[in-house]
Amino acid sequence: MEPAVFDDPRTTAHDSNSAAAKPGCKRVNPRPQRLNTWFTLIPVAEYEKKRPSRIPFLDTFVTVEPIGADGETPYAVFFEGKLPMTAVVEIGVLFVWYGDDLQKPDRPFPTLFAEPYDSAYVTSTATLFEDTHVMDFVENGSDNLHFRAVHLWEYSKIYDHVVTAETITLKQDTRFRYGSCSTRRSIRWLSKVLPKLELTQDYVYHGPGLAVVGATGSRIPRMHALVSLTPEGANRTRVYVTMAIDPATFPAAVERVYGAITRGRRLCDLLARIMANYIKNEFDVDAIIWKNKKYLGASALLPSERHLRDVIEWGKTFYPKGFHAPATPERPAEARQWRPLDTLDNVAPGQVHRYTIDDAELIARRDAGGTVRVYDAFCPHQGAHLGFGGVIDRDCLRCPFHGFYFDSEGRCIGPNIANEHSFITSLNLTSVSHRVRDGRIEVWL
Repeated sequence: MEPAVFDDPRTTAHDSNSAAAKPGCKRVNPRPQRLNTWFTLIPVAEYEKKRPSRIPFLDTFVTVEPIGADGETPYAVFFEGKLPMTAVVEIGVLFVWYGDDLQKPDRPFPTLFAEPYDSAYVTSTATLFEDTHVMDFVENGSDNLHFRAVHLWEYSKIYDHVVTAETITLKQDTRFRYGSCSTRRSIRWLSKVLPKLELTQDYVYHGPGLAVVGATGSRIPRMHALVSLTPEGANRTRVYVTMAIDPATFPAAVERVYGAITRGRRLCDLLARIMANYIKNEFDVDAIIWKNKKYLGASALLPSERHLRDVIEWGKTFYPKGFHAPATPERPAEARQWRPLDTLDNVAPGQVHRYTIDDAELIARRDAGGTVRVYDAFCPHQGAHLGFGGVIDRDCLRCPFHGFYFDSEGRCIGPNIANEHSFITSLNLTSVSHRVRDGRIEVWL
């Protein structure tokens, strides 16, 4: 299986002299970021170090004021500097509630870890993922198909999947190497020498903002992880990973020697910091897909993906009351006309070429016989942009998000290219009418 190759979303994949040459797709996500749930605001250590006057939150900001050790929570948080919010400090992180009433949470703050380790809970630096939604991360965690296609994991099995009004819980058995899908070449090379991991992970999503993970397995220490997903701006997500490693991981004598050398620091805490940033790095390739995908109000999920369908519906329950996703505008029939796409010579065989014409995102390719094919750019399965990471494999177009193959006529044959006569008709690509005149390709839009 040929892995997806992701390029820089800020550049186009076709010739700059093309009549349609524009920057890459800009994702428009109609889902609101103002979900009624708990969010991580800032790690306490980061706040104390920087003491920011304002902290970005949602599409606005909050302010924080220390109130001393006598208070139930040592910080007071004010929405837009005025309205007091419910705040909680746990494992060195400041959390806030956002809902219809900032002072009366619909859900109590959850117990993150039933038996916390007697070691430091270390939080990574923040990473901002542009053009993402917090539910992108949550949906991915229940989406078994994408782990091999995107993360290049050798094995993944999700089971014991339970969705309740407040939480999602699941178990996942995996076999993989950290960093094998990284966007950074140095980390990909490092992953080749890292040991292959086989582990079981227990997930609990306490609303869209907090993912609590416990991990055990061969050749790894027991770990606790909190993946914090906080909206910042209308379509941006701030991510922290908080980690703790079982203090029994290293022999006591080794810890004493390390502590003497580093003036009291612990080896298990150093490993926690390394692992926190490794885990955060796993989102980098996912984020390229999210940045360019199209939100589908009704994804064409397969029967085997019923758990994912439940997760998508679960996420909607956190939206503000009365919210309705904006309707997708359609071009009036009388406004349609033939529009230039590209020159025939620019559409090279064996490549996926992407185009933006007004508000339309298109892809074009040549099949083995040289015939030009033009399609709507978004995969009908879950809306991934096929022009970012899509590859041609044995005359089929492979989606970067789930590895689904589409033959030269746009028919979906699923994740196994050998199923060349078994079509999933609900996932066929949408063809775009086009013609070739005097060496130029035109499309009817």
